[in-house]
Amino acid sequence: MSRWKCTVAYDGSAYAGWQTQRLDNSVQEQIEKALFRLTGKKTVAIAAGRTDAGVNARGQVFHFDSDREMTERKWQGAMNALLPDDIHIMKVEKKDRRFHARFSVLSKQYDYRIHLGEFDVFSRTSAYQCPYQLDIERMKQAAGLFVGTHDFTSFNSNTLKETPDQVRTLESVDFHLDGDMLTISYRGRGFLRYMVRMMTGALLEVGRGRIGPEKIQEMLDHPAKTVVRKNAHPEGLTLMEVNYFEVLAEDTVYMLREILPEDVIAPEELPADAENYAFVHKKTQRVLGVLQRRGEAAVWHVKEDGKTAAEELLPVLQAYEPQLQVQLVIDEYA
Repeated sequence: MSRWKCTVAYDGSAYAGWQTQRLDNSVQEQIEKALFRLTGKKTVAIAAGRTDAGVNARGQVFHFDSDREMTERKWQGAMNALLPDDIHIMKVEKKDRRFHARFSVLSKQYDYRIHLGEFDVFSRTSAYQCPYQLDIERMKQAAGLFVGTHDFTSFNSNTLKETPDQVRTLESVDFHLDGDMLTISYRGRGFLRYMVRMMTGALLEVGRGRIGPEKIQEMLDHPAKTVVRKNAHPEGLTLMEVNYFEVLAEDTVYMLREILPEDVIAPEELPADAENYAFVHKKTQRVLGVLQRRGEAAVWHVKEDGKTAAEELLPVLQAYEPQLQVQLVIDEYA
């Protein structure tokens, strides 16, 4: 059984989003139909994240597992031959099972495109046709407030029951104006449902002069689901790219992966002569330990409450790295 990583582009205007729907057409459904015709089996396509109805993608990533062996180019050509013209597989790569399209995400970039001129029929499914004049400089000023780590409860539609922790880190928000086309690029590790569209909706309100940047600051300082929020039109949003971190081993709940800037690990605790990896809970990304690798030897420091999980993950790591000699140490190092 091999794992295949696929990069796909699609025009989302005809679809009810990425995820398979009970009644509606979806991008995932089209891809899984093509995979069924190629493999003769129900094959699940697991994506980096969901895109909503009408949202586009240039660099969505998904993976699937199959025991059918073909070259990467043959997989790409065979899927494209079976997919509609508004969905296209850009690249196929063979990966080992440590790669996961959803849980190995390092960062994503979403672009929101706003056409500022007369209605343009040729970009109507890939850009919001804005009928108002916008103060772009004020929008840039307001957008800077989103950068960094904040509670984005006011800027997404996930309920607090399903997602109690709505703190996310936005690396950057950049503006680019090319003629009548304004592009706002958002880069970060994780985004909540409608988060980019709600941030953009607020920026459009600033650009129209209906609210000031201080209103956005207030919504960040006092997060609430009851605040009135604008949701920008879906056709302007495109998932541009997804980047991934290195994973040493994973099971259904935990993983060993490269250390990220947001991990709560003091830099002085990381020896410079070792390859250092974080031991984390996949869903919460809570750090439970650190593995320090020097060649074929490694010391895996694990907190007491992560001991059982580490012992269960250790055989998985040794299956991928049979030459690696691992010493498991239970301490408060991490």
